[in-house]
Amino acid sequence: MIFYTIYNTSTGAINSIGGSDCALNNVHLESGESIIEGNYSPDLYKIVSGLAVELDTSGVIQATIRAERDLLLKECDWTQTIDSPLTDSKKAEWQTYRQVLRDLPANYQDSDSIDEITFPNLPQ
Repeated sequence: MIFYTIYNTSTGAINSIGGSDCALNNVHLESGESIIEGNYSPDLYKIVSGLAVELDTSGVIQATIRAERDLLLKECDWTQTIDSPLTDSKKAEWQTYRQVLRDLPANYQDSDSIDEITFPNLPQ
């Protein structure tokens, strides 16, 4: 089996990946497409000058962390309002939780996968 990746010749964006028992020259290409041997995920690679180049995913991971963090912060904004029904000690627990959420992007700057991120547990 020969694995291949079909990509947009001008942008390097990966259109599809596949495998064939035949030679690569038997794979049908649309106008503007090229083919390279190998199985390259479009989430992790683009093709530059006929070579697979890893994408920098750190920005995507940081954006994902921030989006999830922002949602979690918004869901518990009520805990910090003046008229919140929480006791002072419970408010303090929520403040600590919220600070851990705010620190997440800085604490995971070198992460290669969103699966590495550990979000804090909600206060009880």
